[in-house]
Amino acid sequence: MSTHTEATVPMCVNWHVTETCNYGCKHCFAKWGKQREVWEDTDQVEHIIKGIADYVDTTCMIPKRFRLNIVGGEPVLHPERLWNVVKAAKDNGAEISMITNGSHLEVIRPFAHMISQVGLSIDSFNHETNLKIGRACNGKTLSFEEIKEKIKYVQEINPKLKIKINTVVNKYNFSEQLLNSVLALKASKWKIFRQMPFGENKGISDFMFYSFIRNNYKELDRYRDGCEITIEDNNAMTESYLMISPDGRLFQNGSTEYSYSRPLTEVSFAEAIQDIKFNEAKFDGRYDGSYTWQATNAMEKFFGIENPLNPFASILGDI
Repeated sequence: MSTHTEATVPMCVNWHVTETCNYGCKHCFAKWGKQREVWEDTDQVEHIIKGIADYVDTTCMIPKRFRLNIVGGEPVLHPERLWNVVKAAKDNGAEISMITNGSHLEVIRPFAHMISQVGLSIDSFNHETNLKIGRACNGKTLSFEEIKEKIKYVQEINPKLKIKINTVVNKYNFSEQLLNSVLALKASKWKIFRQMPFGENKGISDFMFYSFIRNNYKELDRYRDGCEITIEDNNAMTESYLMISPDGRLFQNGSTEYSYSRPLTEVSFAEAIQDIKFNEAKFDGRYDGSYTWQATNAMEKFFGIENPLNPFASILGDI
């Protein structure tokens, strides 16, 4: 009997199924040099997903449930391939989520009932800001109202579908206030990332990152109106994610280039995970709120705030 469906702690594996995207975000790190994409072969898709499910059942230090997070690029640009991955994941007992820029969210409507959560990559609701970031196609950006209508359209099929917002703090949006708009979309989670240095991209300054937190994290509790707010600095994102590249290898970030495992079509998931640096304890820490408290505590110290916004600041100290 499978144990991962009963566990409360998720083992989330992010499969970057494609590099293709209709946007050109300047801070995007989803670059692999146009690899061969494994998801073109349904047998290989089934093999990889079954291998992950077996690993979660038998190897994890703490019992976990298996969640496959389908990402890109932009996975909805190839709807039939996306469906094949969703079906294979469902057949192997996985919970299914996905990340999209939202421009073609309506594509998932026929199988929205099989997806538990959709993460929308939204860095701004301002047209000019999105143009500067590159979050646009042929000069067209998504407005708040368009995003709201697209969410409504897919939730007609699956009213329980959770909406998560992912925001990357960068040099173009660091002074913006997005909290009220995120809450208006009735998101269950808002994850705020610090732009990762990658290649020639050096990331952003402490001032920019902490300014965004200060402008958007004003409540004493990280839960606001049913929305959980989480924050990840660069350290929290390093060696704490399980990610698969389009050609079917585990890969890890944390430097100017990726490190890769052997192909999951040739070795087991347990063998491949030994090829990369992965810290399971750090992975678990992304779900208990500790990285969020660390980021807000650091922000308070950076700006010399005497009355901390974080109720646990005195307990956390200098961690």
